[in-house]
Amino acid sequence: MFAIPFHNLTAADLPRVGGKGANLGEMTRAGFPVPPGFCVSTAAFHAFMASHPHLDDFYAQLEQIPVGDVAQVRQIGEAAREQLRQLPIPPAVAEGVQAAWRELGTDKAYAVRSSATAEDLPSASFAGQQDTYLNIRGEAELLAKMRDCWVSLFTDRAILYRQQNKFDHRHVALSVVVQQMVQPEVAGILFTADPMTGQRHTAAIDASFGLGEALVAGLVTADLYHVDKRNWRILRQQIGEKKLAIRSLPNGGTEQISVAEAERHQAALSEAQIVELAQWGAKIEAHYGRPQDIEWALADGQFYIVQSRPITSLFPLPQPAPPPEDGLHIYLSFGHAQVMTDPMSQMGREIIALILPFGRPAGVWQNPYLPSAGGRVYADVTPLLRHPLMGRTLPRVLSVADPLFVRPLQELMNRPEFTPPHGERAATRTLLRYLGPIGGRVLLNLWVRPPEKGLAKAEALIAKNLTAVQQEVEAAEPGLPRLRIVRQRLGHIFIDLALQVAPFLATGMLATKLLERLVDGLVAPADVAALGRGLHGNVTTEMDMAVGDVADAARDVPALIAHLQRRDLPATEIIRTAADIPHSAPFLAAWNQFVAQYGMHCYRWWWAIYSAAKWGNIATTMPS
Repeated sequence: MFAIPFHNLTAADLPRVGGKGANLGEMTRAGFPVPPGFCVSTAAFHAFMASHPHLDDFYAQLEQIPVGDVAQVRQIGEAAREQLRQLPIPPAVAEGVQAAWRELGTDKAYAVRSSATAEDLPSASFAGQQDTYLNIRGEAELLAKMRDCWVSLFTDRAILYRQQNKFDHRHVALSVVVQQMVQPEVAGILFTADPMTGQRHTAAIDASFGLGEALVAGLVTADLYHVDKRNWRILRQQIGEKKLAIRSLPNGGTEQISVAEAERHQAALSEAQIVELAQWGAKIEAHYGRPQDIEWALADGQFYIVQSRPITSLFPLPQPAPPPEDGLHIYLSFGHAQVMTDPMSQMGREIIALILPFGRPAGVWQNPYLPSAGGRVYADVTPLLRHPLMGRTLPRVLSVADPLFVRPLQELMNRPEFTPPHGERAATRTLLRYLGPIGGRVLLNLWVRPPEKGLAKAEALIAKNLTAVQQEVEAAEPGLPRLRIVRQRLGHIFIDLALQVAPFLATGMLATKLLERLVDGLVAPADVAALGRGLHGNVTTEMDMAVGDVADAARDVPALIAHLQRRDLPATEIIRTAADIPHSAPFLAAWNQFVAQYGMHCYRWWWAIYSAAKWGNIATTMPS
């Protein structure tokens, strides 16, 4: 079939009618208020393209464009579009569209929208790349705009996007949505999760007078409403200055009109309408099982849904997610606490979850309190923060790593939903089992044992454990038996070392806090922090100083600094070719010494060396 009514389509029909058409069909069948219409299937598009006399050459030219070459895209894209504009619509396609149009109503006005098979996907959004035409009337105009939609699959923007996201031009087809026009008093966009903050329980609504195209095109400052979906309370109403509106013309097409001065600052929606719209959004979100970006219109007091697509810009939530009845959970990024903001490999994430034992049931290797999201590991510290003692202590401990931790933590902990009646919290017995032995050793280290022996003792303990692990691994048979030993040792090594090494770390942190109190008002806090960074054996400080040494070796060679700034080569290639620059030998010697001692941690080392060489400064906190 070349023309398929919405009520005969579901989400599974994406290959036939594209993302927009499949969603409209799915919502129609689910009973949502979608204006009626039909989709011109991708089979019609293929029939149209098949009539091109040189189709293979057409696609070959698109595929030969160098990635990111905008000039070539413009030249070849314009030629491709001109060729398609000259192609006739196959008679069988025209007849099928005309029959569907007559059945729906020849006296109606229609929106003619593009719907690509690579559009409105969970992992990519092609929205807005192809053409849309509003208030189309008459058979000839309908067929002409249908062809224009097909041609718009090859706009410069669409070609570049497919190229950058590795979508094959030959495998992307386009359906055309023909939908009965709603003549709205108000229209806009509804996000069922706040795209700015990522909060899933907040619906964000943009609303403006007339057709929604004025808002999409950025011609107006729309109203902005936020609604808490948990209790349907309006959190925010920001009234925009709605100077313009787009209205339909009686004989087809649209026009821009000026909104009367007295109406511009009036709310486009009443409070009851704001809540009703947010509730429609929640129902659509529940149907699809994920947050949605919804286009809507209000006509004669009734809401209509003219499109829904997944929100692809939200940062993913940690998985597995806690049960909803457990209230608000607080997660800390394991990597950010270590100044490692890049995504981790899957092996890295799994090893971290394996090493840390807290909350991990016996016999389970992965830790449910260390879920992953967006390639990063997060620690669910909710049970600790709900505990009376740890809720006061943990923020102070974290402030040693970053003072900025404390304020947002306190704000989140003060929310009513953070402490639900049956929310999980850490058991005092479990905390004492882990923290009790550490606390006793901390007091001994702080008041009795000589601190200068602490570093040597900690290093000896670590070396002893490493030797034992190495011997055990080497004694096992290669292959799976050896891997099992590694997994078992990784699963227990933290506990084996924590009770022995953690007291030294905790002693240093507590001593720093005590020192800050003793000299409060006498010495600047920055000087106390500098004292700690300057102690012998502080590897982070030593690495920072080593970065400075490498930078010093490059600073007096302008050509070398310019070479380090290159973005067209990977770091390894920049180092290799630096040997071709005169007077680069001292820098390369310093670089090789640094890498031999500390290794290449990540690209931030590279940027620190370049910036230190050029501007003479070193970041105060480097990746560990």
